[in-house]
Amino acid sequence: MAYNKTYIQELIIERVTGTISAEDDSLLETAIQHDEQVKQMWDKMQQELNTSQTFFNNIDENSAWDKIAPQISNVRPIGSRRSGITKWISIAALLCISIGLFFYWQPKQVTGGLTLKKVSNKPAIELQMANGQRINLSDTGKRIISTSFANLKKGSNGLSYQLANTKTQEWSTLMIPPKLNYQIVLSDGTEVWMNSASSLRFPFAFTGQTRDVYLSGEAFFKVAKNKALPFIVHTNQTDIKVLGTQFNVNTYKQDVTTTSLVEGSVTTNSANTPKVLLQPGYQAVYAAGKGFLTQPFEADVELAWMHDIYYFHDTKLQDIGEVLSRWFDVKVVFDDPAKAHEAFSGAIEKNRPIEVFIQNIKTSAGVKTSFADGVLHIK
Repeated sequence: MAYNKTYIQELIIERVTGTISAEDDSLLETAIQHDEQVKQMWDKMQQELNTSQTFFNNIDENSAWDKIAPQISNVRPIGSRRSGITKWISIAALLCISIGLFFYWQPKQVTGGLTLKKVSNKPAIELQMANGQRINLSDTGKRIISTSFANLKKGSNGLSYQLANTKTQEWSTLMIPPKLNYQIVLSDGTEVWMNSASSLRFPFAFTGQTRDVYLSGEAFFKVAKNKALPFIVHTNQTDIKVLGTQFNVNTYKQDVTTTSLVEGSVTTNSANTPKVLLQPGYQAVYAAGKGFLTQPFEADVELAWMHDIYYFHDTKLQDIGEVLSRWFDVKVVFDDPAKAHEAFSGAIEKNRPIEVFIQNIKTSAGVKTSFADGVLHIK
C-alpha cells in the first residue's frame, strides 16, 4: 500500500501536539515499525523535540519568525497584539518546516496490514471557451492544445498561447478552483498571477482601442506597456485603467474592491465616484456606499499569497475562515457565532495541512473545533 505523504505528515503533527486519536496513533506506530525511512524521520523529529520544554518556554515570536523567514521568500512578518497567538503560530510553522524537511522518500509498499486514506482527486483548472467547451488545464498529459484560433501551451508556471489569427477576439474565461494558483501570459505579453477561487475573462487577441479583461477573486497583473492601448481591469464594482504597470486587485470581500499599486501608476473609478490616481506603495479600497479610501500598504504582506502565505493581523476569525475555504476547499461553520468576531494575528501556509492551523487556534486561543468530511466547525 503506497504512503499518502500529506496524511502521514498530519499524523506526525497530531502525535507531537497530543491530539492524535488512538486508532491513528496505532496506524502511525505500525508505519514507524515497518518502514525504516519512516522510523528515521520520526527519530529525527524526536531529536529535534528532545529539548522541547526549554524550546517552547524560551521561544518568542521574533526569533521564531527569524527562523521561518528564509523559508518563505523573505516575506516580512506582522507583529501581534496577542503575543501568545503569534508565538504559537510561529512554533507550529517551525514544526511544519522541520517535518517537511524529512519527507524525501518515494512512495513504497509497506508490509503488514497498514491501510491509509485515499488521496482525493484534485480540483481542475479550466479554460472555458466562447462556445462552451471546457479545457482541463490540470491534465498533465497534454502540453500543447490546438484550437482554430490559437495554440495553447501549458508550462510549469501556467498558460501561454500563440495566435493563429490576430484579428480574432474569441473571449474565454480562465477559472481557478479552491486550493490552486495559476499564471497566464496574455497575447500582449501581460502576465497575470491568479489566486485560488478566482476567474479571469479575457480575449485571445486585443483588437479594440483598449485592452479589457474582467476579474473575479484576486490577481496580480504585470501589464505590458502600450501607451496607445490602455489596459483596463473590470471588476463588479470598479474599473482599473493602466498603460503599463504592476498591481494587485482583490475582490474577494463582498462590496469591497482593493487595488494595490506596486509599480507605475493606475487610475480606478466606480459609478458616480471621481477617479482615483494611485502612486506606488498605495492602495485604493472601494466600499459600496462609502466610495474610495486611499492608504499605504506593505507589498510583502499584501502579495504574500503569491508565495502561498497569508498573513493576518487583528483579523476576525470569520475573515480568516473565508481564506481557509478558498485555500483548502473546506466549509467553515461557526457553531458559536461570537467566535466569528474574535481577532487573531499570524500566518497560514497553503502547502501545509489545514490541521496545522486548526491545532494552532485550539492551543493558543482555546478555540474548540471539529473537522470532518471537509467541514470545519468552530465552537
